Amino acid sequence: MDMEERYRLIFSTIFNAIGFRVEVERMLVTGRIDMVVYATRYIYVMELKLSNNGGLAAAEQQIKACGYMEPFKADKRKVIGLAVELDSEGKGLIDWKAVE
Repeated sequence: MDMEERYRLIFSTIFNAIGFRVEVERMLVTGRIDMVVYATRYIYVMELKLSNNGGLAAAEQQIKACGYMEPFKADKRKVIGLAVELDSEGKGLIDWKAVE
């Protein structure tokens, strides 16, 4: 299991534990979304990138370029894209950014 997979497992376990529905590795024609978290009023489309794999800028670019938020726009909930940069040595979250 690589480091990004470990982070996905940790995040999805936490979101599931607090009662959210989570999809990991959601397939689209344009790519694969790392994680989609369904809350009561929001849908969070998350792209995780390690610091040594482009980090925050690469995650934001992938969300926009691949249209990851588009399939959820018809839902009544607000869709929020989250680009997340994680430490490549397993030390945790470095930064995150909401993507419009």
